[in-house]
Amino acid sequence: MLSQLRHLTRGWIAYVLLFLLTIAFAIWGINDIFTGVGSQHLASVGGRNVTPAQLTRELDLTLRTQQQQGVTITRQEAIDEGFHLRLLEGLIGRHATYAYAQKIGVDASNRMVAERIMEIPAVNNPITGSLDQMAYAQFLQQLGYSQGDFEEDVRGDLTRAMLLNAMVAGTRAPSSFGAMAYVYESESRVVSIAEAPASAVGAIAAPTDEQIQQFWQEQQDNLRVPEFRALTLVYARAADFVSRVEIPEERLQEEVEARSAATTQPERRTFARITAQNEQQANDIAARLTRGDAPSAIGSALGVPAVNAENQMRTEVTDTAVAEAVFSMQRGQTRVVRGSLSPFVVVRLDAVTAAVAPDMAQVREQSRQAIALDEASELLNAAVSAFEDARASGASVDAAARQVGFTVVTVPAVEAQGRDVNQQPIAALEGHEEVLRTAFQTPEGEASDFIPVGDADVVVAVNSVTPERVRPIEEVREDLVRAWTARERASRLREMGESLVASVAGGQDFNAAARAARFNVIVGSRAIDRRGASQIPARGLAAQIFAASEGAAVTDVRADGGAVFVAVVQEINRPVLAEHPQEIEALRMQMSESAVTGFGDALQDEIIARANVSRNQRLLESAFRPSNAEGEDGAQ
Repeated sequence: MLSQLRHLTRGWIAYVLLFLLTIAFAIWGINDIFTGVGSQHLASVGGRNVTPAQLTRELDLTLRTQQQQGVTITRQEAIDEGFHLRLLEGLIGRHATYAYAQKIGVDASNRMVAERIMEIPAVNNPITGSLDQMAYAQFLQQLGYSQGDFEEDVRGDLTRAMLLNAMVAGTRAPSSFGAMAYVYESESRVVSIAEAPASAVGAIAAPTDEQIQQFWQEQQDNLRVPEFRALTLVYARAADFVSRVEIPEERLQEEVEARSAATTQPERRTFARITAQNEQQANDIAARLTRGDAPSAIGSALGVPAVNAENQMRTEVTDTAVAEAVFSMQRGQTRVVRGSLSPFVVVRLDAVTAAVAPDMAQVREQSRQAIALDEASELLNAAVSAFEDARASGASVDAAARQVGFTVVTVPAVEAQGRDVNQQPIAALEGHEEVLRTAFQTPEGEASDFIPVGDADVVVAVNSVTPERVRPIEEVREDLVRAWTARERASRLREMGESLVASVAGGQDFNAAARAARFNVIVGSRAIDRRGASQIPARGLAAQIFAASEGAAVTDVRADGGAVFVAVVQEINRPVLAEHPQEIEALRMQMSESAVTGFGDALQDEIIARANVSRNQRLLESAFRPSNAEGEDGAQ
């Protein structure tokens, strides 16, 4: 990045741009150049706009709701997860649907809006039950709404509900759907299950060279090794140069004094101040203040100004005579002062906040670090120039970096996803997608310009490239033999299962046929439902059992290939639907609700698609910037 800036500012393009910018300033003025550049709306739809303030409010309200439910997440964390994007699409959908509803003449009335607001407990007077304007104002303040915006949102919600309810009215799942769902959930089957272990197929002969060759050809995709690159990463960081900075004591002391003055918290005092018209009135006021009368009550009774000064520094008291008195009194004292701005002022000291002096050791260390980092930045700039000069003279990236004191990290091999040859993530590249992207865009033997990565600028040098390849047969022969043997064993187990299924289909007794085929009956005539069947350690057997007819047998190999199962369906138990009307109706209603929701979502999607939504991606990225983007900008 640093080198890019240097090249840019030295080039002829920069001079042309500066010339054009100067002419523009002269003609239009600096303010007019940037006035109106780009929309200030995140999105526009149906004549309505979504502003950054609206999306921020939506995000904050959502996060507050989640916090009340025990889920704490910061706004920045939500932005990093893209939560604001989902909320923006929700706002766009609401605006689009509202605009469409108004276009076809559907709109909630003022009375409907008022009635909906009155349903909010927080805005009502608990005694009269009527709208409490003060409570309503506080409610809106808590939500971050103006009254007009809130009532417009309520109107939009009501209008959208009216529109969607009208569109999906009558959407109803047939009763037969409820019956089918109930049968699906309640049906059970009586089954017997037999198992044969992998050992039942006997020893598997080793594959021939021809078989291994063919198997290797079939497994090409699984044996493919991605491209790997060997990298040298050069990190240019100001922090690495801090230790080289020597700070004169005089400069350090100047910084310490400046920081200590800025961080010292002066004494503050809270006092009551009442202006009197004459000395007698001032003495009367002082006596009443001493008795404990409220300053506001005294001021109202006498018609004189009374002020409560909260936590003021001496320099904030405009009348120097009053300031002198207040900052020389003890807490609780009352005094009549001949002011420099008013003839008589009565003051009572109510509270004293003592001055807080900074921790000088801490201030000194902070000052030292600030100066060192500032000086280190200058050293870093010089090192970058020296690095570029060394590279231009033919030095390798590694040698040039070590010559100027940059940190060098060597990555022997990495694939495009940031993993090494053992498929383990490389720590130096975790979270650095831009470095990886640059590494796989830079030709072999070349190096990139500096790119920003967190608190550093990084050069990526590609030392060598190992192209993508298929692992040769000699390298993976043992693995191939094991995989081929496992496949062969599973195939023979499957044949055993299919043979037993054929015997049952031919009319043989299941138990007798199982014994003859060297199977063990492990489940005998047991009722099983779909949930229970899903626990059988053969992935496809449950679905086959509930798809088979009565008397049929089905088979599948265990998930790990260590056994084969055969099940026979001896009896099918279906519920009597007439005996379960309530359960069937409940399931039908659930399906109706799902249909209504799906239909409503589809309608809204179609409305949005036809609304010609305009989105301002530039403003969105600027106003809701992820942490990594902030880091990059900061590095620049």
